[in-house]
Amino acid sequence: MSSNTSPTGAQHQGEASSSKNPVLSTPYEEPAGVRRQSVFHAAANNTAPHERSTSTDSDDMNEDMGSTEEIEVVAPSAVAAPGTDNELQYQPAPESSTGTEGPATTDDADSDSAAFAGPAAPPVSTFAVPPHSDEESYLDEPRRRRRWPLGVAAAALLLLGVVGAGGYAYAAHYDGRAVPGTTVAGTDVSGKSREQVVAAIENRAKSAKVDISGDVTASASLADLGTTVDAQATADAVMARGDSLGEKLQALVSKGEVPVVTTTNTTTVSSYATSLIPEDRAKARNATVVLSEDGTTFSTTSASNGASLDVNALEQAAQKAATSLGSSSVSLTMTDAAPKVSDDEAQKVADKANNWVSQDVTITLDEESYTAENTDKASWIKVTNSAESAPTIAVDSAKVSQWVQAQAEEAKVEPVTGQRNVNASGKVVSTPTEAKDGKTVNNADTVAKSITESFGSDKAYTGTFETTAVKAEWKERTIAAGAENLPYQAAPGEKWVDLNLSNKTVTAYEGATVVHGPVSIVDGAAETPTVTGTYKVYLQYESQTMRGENADGSPYVAEDVPWVSYFHSGYAFHGAGWRSSFGYSGSHGCVNMPVSEAQWIYNWVDTNTVVQSHY
Repeated sequence: MSSNTSPTGAQHQGEASSSKNPVLSTPYEEPAGVRRQSVFHAAANNTAPHERSTSTDSDDMNEDMGSTEEIEVVAPSAVAAPGTDNELQYQPAPESSTGTEGPATTDDADSDSAAFAGPAAPPVSTFAVPPHSDEESYLDEPRRRRRWPLGVAAAALLLLGVVGAGGYAYAAHYDGRAVPGTTVAGTDVSGKSREQVVAAIENRAKSAKVDISGDVTASASLADLGTTVDAQATADAVMARGDSLGEKLQALVSKGEVPVVTTTNTTTVSSYATSLIPEDRAKARNATVVLSEDGTTFSTTSASNGASLDVNALEQAAQKAATSLGSSSVSLTMTDAAPKVSDDEAQKVADKANNWVSQDVTITLDEESYTAENTDKASWIKVTNSAESAPTIAVDSAKVSQWVQAQAEEAKVEPVTGQRNVNASGKVVSTPTEAKDGKTVNNADTVAKSITESFGSDKAYTGTFETTAVKAEWKERTIAAGAENLPYQAAPGEKWVDLNLSNKTVTAYEGATVVHGPVSIVDGAAETPTVTGTYKVYLQYESQTMRGENADGSPYVAEDVPWVSYFHSGYAFHGAGWRSSFGYSGSHGCVNMPVSEAQWIYNWVDTNTVVQSHY
């Protein structure tokens, strides 16, 4: 009897006296071919009626062992290791020379190893009955046959379990991988992940080429011929073969060649063909429509008679190389030919495009209007020059949409969050900032679609943006008691500096409480005044060399200026040891202080400490 291997690798021998339950083999990590499972129903014999009541215990045991039925289920090993090119292997159940199934012996192991490749077949069950002793009477056979329904039912249930469990294990194994039998350009990609499929396609596409012979010789890449292989889209089609469990199982009995997704730019092919014609030969050229250098109008290039190559044949060769991810060849003959697109044909198309550009496109919103410039409208026109027919123009809806979205963004108004200062009892004492609702455009897509339709019909467009209000929020800030009467209404305990330009003083506060000052200072002269407003300390230096300009434009340099605390741009508190008195205006804009006072401010303030400068 052949042995079965459990997932842990332990060996289980088929002995009737030691197993009451079926032993199932894992579908992975086994040699390709057939796996057998044995089920021994000794328990069934214990419940069956015994006709010979006079038999000894030993005889009963012998009889039970002799009548034990062995059921062997042969299931296909249908899973290849991921990422391999192994085909699925199947093996039929061993048969006797008469075409009937015989008892399994240890010799079956040799026949089991003879696997063959072929289409999927349903699992086969063999019921092997050990030979009986001569002492058993013919009358024992009916009792044996009465047990067959139990064996058949057990085999059927086991078969369903093996196939079902194996099917789901197989499906899980190929989840996110190309199913068996999947090929791209003749190459098997079974078991590969989507990323691996993409990489394989891209690598082959890089080496694909077209060998050109005849009156001209060249070797062109797909890029030379304007042909692109879409590896991503092709990989999507590969993975779609196994989207469902049913498709994964169907792949076991069907092959699937997935076509390579490609695109070709005819203009690029035509240009490449023209480039192959020797420089000493006049070349046949079609008239074309092009956007002028100023980006606002369309003009034409002239047609000419001359030598020509078969662009269609070259394009077909490029397609063949792309879809096969390999090489192709084409023989081209140079002929003298007239252009297929005349100057008049191209000019008619250019005139049509310029008419489109001349149409007014305006969107309004309240008192505002948004009008497209000629450069905008010209960029919306997509020109296609063909090697075989007159140029065509179309509206690029994506570019129209981009322009409309940009105008909608400009029309958008952000809400302004209002700020209310309240005292400890919750009463509003001041409103530094009023809340203002915002608005957003809600019909940009509709407007873009309407512009596209009007523009392509050579009609002017006037439309209106519709908006949705965005409700503003309010924030309330509790201020210190008594702060409502100060230039800056600070929160309880909040540090801030009062820079009073009227009385030329600096005072430090925490909330509404003075903690230092007032200190006399020198602020900016009339020609270089100190700024007013609410600011915050953002940069400090213990010492710095300052450079700037005097009121007359001449430069100045002040070296080793101590205890510098910047609160806005180039405006700062700093020590001014060169001054003997304070309390007047005369600096370049900074706040000059006695050195010791500047040091106190330097040490006391923090980054983002508020500075309120006022008259």
